Parts: sequence; C-alpha cells; structure tokens
Amino acid sequence: MKSLITSILLFLYVIVNAQQTDIMYVPNQQALVTSYNFKQLGWYVGGTYTTSSLQPFIYITPSVIVNRMGFTYVNKKNTYSIMGGGFVKKNINGIETVPDIWLKIFPIRMVTKNKSGVDFCLGLNYSEGFRYGVGLSIPFSSIYNR
Repeated sequence: MKSLITSILLFLYVIVNAQQTDIMYVPNQQALVTSYNFKQLGWYVGGTYTTSSLQPFIYITPSVIVNRMGFTYVNKKNTYSIMGGGFVKKNINGIETVPDIWLKIFPIRMVTKNKSGVDFCLGLNYSEGFRYGVGLSIPFSSIYNR
C-alpha cells in the first residue's frame, strides 16, 4: 500500500511540474504512451494494458506492463515533437530492446499559432514497423509562461 501511495504522489508531482503533458493511445498495441516536457526537453514512458489471464483463475485483474521509455524534444512553437528511446519486447530468447522513434504533431497549434492551448496529437511510431497513435496534449500555461 505504501508503494502505491508513493507512486501516485510521484506521478502527481511529475505532472504538476511538467509544462506539457501528452497522453496517446496506440490501438494496434493496446498501449498508452505519456510524455512530460519541461521547457523543450522531457521524457516519455509507455506500456501495454492487458486484461487477460490464465484459465484456472476466475477473476481477471487488469495489468499494465511498462515496455518503452525515452527522451522527447518539443520545438519552440510547440507544433511538433520528436521522441526517441527503447522498446522492450519479450521473445523466445528472453528480453530484447529495439529502438523506438516517434514523431508527434499538434494540428490545432500549427493552424492557430497558440502554443499554450489544449490540442490533440497525432503520432507516428517506428519500432519494427510503423504504428500510429492519437491522443491529447495539455500544456500548463501558468507554468509555461514564466
């Protein structure tokens, strides 16, 4: 219980101190990818969400498996973001790490030139094939305009 409370408080601390937070859903992996930017640099973390379990168990407990991490860069106009890091996958030989590259664009900010507005994001990922993601971007303008 202590570790759960500590994790929640740490997560809230990171979100409050971030100047922009994005969350994206990647449908063909059933994954969520979140990024936290401080000025122009930041980091991202992602994981898959599963609800399956082995047959002998009656109750199915949802679980999240963190399988990607990396760094992110946002341009000064806040219209696109480049993310790069590693994606961990399990195979027969054990665990393997492959490069994970993302390009995210923020279409409403591109048109309106307002870098502190809420926007949706479209992401394109390359990690052993192309994937896409759709999400929401929330800048914290009170911190962003310091």
